[in-house]
Formats: sequence, C-alpha cells, structure tokens
Amino acid sequence: MAIKHAKGRHQFGKPLAALQSTQFKIAEMAAKIEVARNTVYKAAWLIDQGKANPTLTAMAKLVACHTAVEVVDESFQIHGGYAYFNDYPIERFYRAAKVLELYEGAKEVEKIVIAREILGKY
Repeated sequence: MAIKHAKGRHQFGKPLAALQSTQFKIAEMAAKIEVARNTVYKAAWLIDQGKANPTLTAMAKLVACHTAVEVVDESFQIHGGYAYFNDYPIERFYRAAKVLELYEGAKEVEKIVIAREILGKY
C-alpha cells in the first residue's frame, strides 16, 4: 500500500516515490521485511525438521513483530494525513501490528528467552 501510494501521490510536481527520503523508507522497509521473513522461515523449517530451536523461535517472533510495527509506522508516514481516513486501513494495520508484540508473550519475554540462551549462567 505504501508503494502504491508513493507512486500515485504527487508532491512538488512529482510522485512521492521520486523523493529520496521516500525511496530510503521503502528500501529500509523491504530489507527489514526480508530479514524478518527469513528468520521466521528458518525457525519454522527447524520445527518442521523436528529440531525446534526455542531461541531462534523467540528471535523470529521478536524480529517479525518489531518489523511489522516499524513498517506500518513508515507506511503511515508515507501516507501522511491520508493514513487517518477510513479509506486507508493503515491505522488499523498499526493497531494490529502492535498487538502482535503482546500476543503469545510480550517482547520482553522473548528478549529474556534469547538472553538466557546467549548468556548462559553468569
């Protein structure tokens, strides 16, 4: 939706997509999504192989949920004031993304799981 909006909305006589700041936002969003996707795929693949890794699963949830919030937030920025209109579901996506950080254990719990595995006994 952010890409479609950036290509279709014009400011200063050109599409938002022509602005370097918008291009940087889109590039960062794409990179974050790819990292999150690959982390989730690896965790899921290990589960499918019967080699579940609770630490990697916690990392996947932490990264994917955080990425969802960040990407929706950047999309909100790209949409500007339009994000508040009912015609654009960005505001609803933001609420849904925030809930992901809380569902099935808060992000702080995921961080504890990860840190305990990495740090071990100290």
